[in-house]
Amino acid sequence: MRRRKIALGIGLILVLLAGAAGLRVWYVAEHAKAPPAPAVAAIPPVAKPAPPTAPVVPETGSPASPAPAAAPPSSTGQATATTVVPQATAPLAALTPPRAAAPAWLRNATPSPPAGKALRIAIVIDDCGLDRPRTERAIALPAAVTLSFLPYANDLPAQTEAARRNGHELLVHVPMQPVNAHIDMGPNGLAVDLPREEVLRRLRWDLGRFDGYVGINNHMGSRFTTDRQAMSWVIGELRSRGLMFLDSRTIAGSVGESLASADDVPYAGRDVFLDDERTADAVEARLMDAEAVAHKKGAAIAIGHPHDATLAALNRWIAELPRSGVVLVPLTAVVRAPATQE
Repeated sequence: MRRRKIALGIGLILVLLAGAAGLRVWYVAEHAKAPPAPAVAAIPPVAKPAPPTAPVVPETGSPASPAPAAAPPSSTGQATATTVVPQATAPLAALTPPRAAAPAWLRNATPSPPAGKALRIAIVIDDCGLDRPRTERAIALPAAVTLSFLPYANDLPAQTEAARRNGHELLVHVPMQPVNAHIDMGPNGLAVDLPREEVLRRLRWDLGRFDGYVGINNHMGSRFTTDRQAMSWVIGELRSRGLMFLDSRTIAGSVGESLASADDVPYAGRDVFLDDERTADAVEARLMDAEAVAHKKGAAIAIGHPHDATLAALNRWIAELPRSGVVLVPLTAVVRAPATQE
């Protein structure tokens, strides 16, 4: 009986030992796995910096200003704080207003050849547009010759476009009332007995006949250009449009230049008429007169017309210019302009 109890005890011990060994194997296997993450408060991920963007290039073509450099160390050896200037959020156009557009007389001007210390002479051919063959001969003149077109001529857009393609500066040859009432100044001419509204209506009709011009000069006008009230309306319209005024000086008492000067309108005045006498010899003599004026003043303005004698004399004179010390320039090269428009 005693032997039986001993055998049962030994068996129980063996069963317990086997169970303990199995439990140890399970424990080791379980704890060999990766431990679970500790239960801590969630931390939001650090935001990655945005990739750098290309600098904004202003419309002028210059690159945007670089970022300011870091502040240098202070006298204590520690870096000083850098003031961070927030980037502007307004559009670039709002931060940098565009430059005011150049006035029309400059936009439509043609480049002037370099003159240096040479004498400068501007030649203006009036009355263009009516006689098509002679107008075409005037257009064939060198580009520095300025052409003035009568507003009541036909097919002006095509004629003036051809002149512009050949490099000429253009004027509108505005008809104005002469002293002699029996002379026809042409349709839509400006007269002193007209009210302001009608003068401006006619002037605007004249200015609307073609485009690309630098200003106007008067066709006739010995009566109109002496009337301060009427001429002030014309000069005011030119100022509002950014145009210049060339006084043909058909009479000594013209007030056009003085009014233009007072109203900051670019202006010039004729020095020589080339073809009061329509012969080549007479035109060549007047060209010599223009050179004499240029010697005194540094520059001169001569006005002629598309007559055969005038065109022939001009071609001969222009061919000799390289040996004469005279430079032929567009009208705008000798205009008196306000300082703000130069």
